[in-house]
Amino acid sequence: MLPIKTLRVKLLIGLMPLLAILVGVGLWATVMFYRLGGNIDVILRENYASVRAAQGMKESLERMDSSMLFAISGREDRAKSQFAEFKPVFDANLKKEQDNVTIEGEQQLADDLTALYHRYQERAKRFFELPADPPAKRAELYFGELLPTFNRIKDKADGVLELNQRNMEQMDGRARNAASVSIRLMILTLIGAAVVAALVALALGRSVLEPIRAVTRGARALAKGDLDQVVPVLTHDELGELAATFNTMARTIRDYREAGTARLVRAQQTAQATIDSFPDPVVVVDTAGAIERANPAARRVLGVSATDDNTPSVRWEPPPILRPLLAGVLAGEPDQTPTGVEQAFAHRDKAGERFFLPRVLAIRDARGDLLGAALVLQDVTRFRLLDDLKSDMVSTVSHELKTPLTSMQMAVHLLLEEVVGPLNSKQVELLLAARQDSDRLLGMVNDLLDLTRIEQGRLKLDLRLSPAEQLVTEATARFEARARDGDVTLDASVAPDLPDVMADPDRVGHVFDNLLGNALEHTGHGGRVHVSAQADGAGVRFTVEDTGDGIAAEHLPHVYEKFYRVPGGRRHGGAGLGLAIVREIVTAHGGQVGVSSRLGEGSSFTFTLPAGPNGSLPVADKGVHS
Repeated sequence: MLPIKTLRVKLLIGLMPLLAILVGVGLWATVMFYRLGGNIDVILRENYASVRAAQGMKESLERMDSSMLFAISGREDRAKSQFAEFKPVFDANLKKEQDNVTIEGEQQLADDLTALYHRYQERAKRFFELPADPPAKRAELYFGELLPTFNRIKDKADGVLELNQRNMEQMDGRARNAASVSIRLMILTLIGAAVVAALVALALGRSVLEPIRAVTRGARALAKGDLDQVVPVLTHDELGELAATFNTMARTIRDYREAGTARLVRAQQTAQATIDSFPDPVVVVDTAGAIERANPAARRVLGVSATDDNTPSVRWEPPPILRPLLAGVLAGEPDQTPTGVEQAFAHRDKAGERFFLPRVLAIRDARGDLLGAALVLQDVTRFRLLDDLKSDMVSTVSHELKTPLTSMQMAVHLLLEEVVGPLNSKQVELLLAARQDSDRLLGMVNDLLDLTRIEQGRLKLDLRLSPAEQLVTEATARFEARARDGDVTLDASVAPDLPDVMADPDRVGHVFDNLLGNALEHTGHGGRVHVSAQADGAGVRFTVEDTGDGIAAEHLPHVYEKFYRVPGGRRHGGAGLGLAIVREIVTAHGGQVGVSSRLGEGSSFTFTLPAGPNGSLPVADKGVHS
């Protein structure tokens, strides 16, 4: 016997008996239903029609008999109209019965009905021809001849009705008999089909299900990590091919595991060696905050160590200054990558005090799912010392320059007032230029001194509750004249029910003066400068918006940096310290600064101040430490 090569042929052979039984049962059911339908059709088409005709004749005959009683009682018109109405009805039903004779003995009854009906019609005609008065003659004819003929016609109609009903009952019995036999045969056929189906299922189970079960058991073992799986190849069809393919797959996975394990070990060693080579402290944590890797510098500075496979992971508690940065990145916030030296924090160890700039970077897989975070502490001690040295030098030089500059200003003012003698026009022009330059230079020196004091934490704030509307009104009032001179519309709007802010009015006034001065400086004739204040969380956000030149996108991240000036601006001179001072003053209040702009469409500078006393308030007389 040749082996079956394909699973399709096996299934087809197994299903052929069931298909044959299904076709046989279908043909037999068709014949059975056809016969039952024929019997029912005979009952409806023949016997039921005769029954309806007999009932129709009885009803119309009774109506005609009633019309004669109406005539005897003197209601001649109604009697004749009713008799004429129901005579065609009887004629039509009698015609149906004569045309639908299908049972033995029914023809004789139809003929008797016809003869009696003709006799009844002749006597009825004679009845209506008699005079209505007196009614005795009509009554005699009715009770003597019409009524007996009426009763005989009813008896014959009842005979037709009974004969057809009896035949219908016989046909119904035969139909029920056929249905009962058909049901028994159908049950026997279904039982046989179920037995055949069970035998086919058993046969297919041995040849189809066993190889599938073997592959399923092997797959479950693979899922549990047992890769040493071999499924026996029992057939030469698709199931045999599946088993052989499964064995090939298991062998390939074993090879990949061996190669992958070696690569993983090498990758782990390479990653650890790479981290260890960094001079700065590096710590890698998982999503729960447990340390996975740490280089020697991190162990030395932070006193941490990585866990291995045999040690349960324990959540790391970083220093307080690092906790919000690390927690934010692990919660899905953007990477924390500060670049300014002023954002470094101090750490003291055996080697002395050092400054580190913390950077926290999220670690994600190819799908973007968070795997953990890397903390890098960049040692910026040297840069911080250089920055402090620069600040000290700037402070010293500024102090040294301020005294001679003040003397020069006084001398220039005395000369312009001609205290020491008259001046010609050229001398006045030169002295006015010298006074303007000395004023600008003294302003730069004062800015440098203010910035140095702020950075060194020597700026003291006189914090008090101040209405936001009052701060805006006083600021705009100081620049109304300058706005009119420049043909610039200066207006303000303050949202209702704003809370009071905790601020140093003089320092906040300096912030407004710088922002409004810049806005008017860069807004041409016919432009607009708008100052607004509105609620912002637990504080108030102030905005100075203009329709001036605008700032290119590449310059926006640097506008608050020290000594930075936007190239190509209208304003000439200045050291680029105004916005840096604004940032430091706002930061000292516990607020934040912001800027948005589009080149050629204007700029919007914002800063926030905390509300008090229910908001988050800064501590009074607090110095600023960068």
